[in-house]
Amino acid sequence: MATKEERDYLSQYVDIASCHLNDSDVDLLMRFIDSVGNRYIEEDSFDSWSSDGKYTRNSVTEYIIESDYSLTRNSSYQDDDGASGNYSENITNARDIINVLREKPNLL
Repeated sequence: MATKEERDYLSQYVDIASCHLNDSDVDLLMRFIDSVGNRYIEEDSFDSWSSDGKYTRNSVTEYIIESDYSLTRNSSYQDDDGASGNYSENITNARDIINVLREKPNLL
């Protein structure tokens, strides 16, 4: 269990209100606040079907640890039939940040 000092330190940077943090969570958040500016990019391509037939979708998702100690996820896609889209999300809650860091360890 995280000590009061560790929780106090983390709360200066990340919203940990009402979060139960185990030792692993604390370690991830400590590494997170020391990793401002880190970026991780995932690229994917897959074939799928629509009513118009087969198409190929290329997608890119970028994760950025921001200077305000939040995590930004930018996603975009481009289909070979011309369709495209993008989405951006800013993650500030400690539990949500921990979940992303566990899924994307290369970000740290």
